[in-house]
Amino acid sequence: MTGLAVERWGESGPPIVMVHGSLNSAAAAFSEQKVLADRFRIIAPYRRGYRPSPPTDRIDPDRDAADVAELLGDGAHLLGTSMGGVVAMRAAALAPGKVWSLTVVEPPALPNGAGRPAADLLADALRNCWAAAEDSEPATFVARFLRVLNVDLPLPSPLPPPLLEAARNLMTERPWETGVPAEALARASFPKLVVTGGGTPGFEAVADALAEALPAKRVLFPGSPHAVQRIGQRFNDEFLAHLSR
Repeated sequence: MTGLAVERWGESGPPIVMVHGSLNSAAAAFSEQKVLADRFRIIAPYRRGYRPSPPTDRIDPDRDAADVAELLGDGAHLLGTSMGGVVAMRAAALAPGKVWSLTVVEPPALPNGAGRPAADLLADALRNCWAAAEDSEPATFVARFLRVLNVDLPLPSPLPPPLLEAARNLMTERPWETGVPAEALARASFPKLVVTGGGTPGFEAVADALAEALPAKRVLFPGSPHAVQRIGQRFNDEFLAHLSR
């Protein structure tokens, strides 16, 4: 067993494994999806390094992917947001026979968008952001990171313990290196959906590249936050239509 702490919502119906991203948690990331628990069993793990799951010295998307693949059990739908989308895609490639559908929200799979100007610009900006972070306080780093993504999110000062923990985790990531195995996913028969909110051009370019390579249905909800699933019903309606396919 993975040893991860897991939120479980719903007692009957098909399972959905939902994977949160950086600067987030299982409960917060998918609060708008809890309404689906009347017809699905939702399994939302806290990735390693995010309490109450075990701590980690660094975020490892491949280790996270192995954890998620184990949670698929005999089969499940799979949803991942931000870095959780990268983890979900890597998990789907590990266990394609256990994935009934795959949905990803603004995954930072920047190597998959290489050659597209907006993706390359974002990769360079993130690389520079990390290069300048060696002596930075977590709060300073997170503020700089959010500016790179064009995310307007006021940060509390000081950072509360869960956000401080998440910030330290983020500082160990390398998003400009977190590609996904598109060829393996393209060979898998389950339906795929790539969702974005339009706020970060680099993520739009990555999503376009993934939609072509997987191939996947591509949906844009203009004006939405990076965590598009938080818009609630509009996302849920699209997500449910995807599951029904």
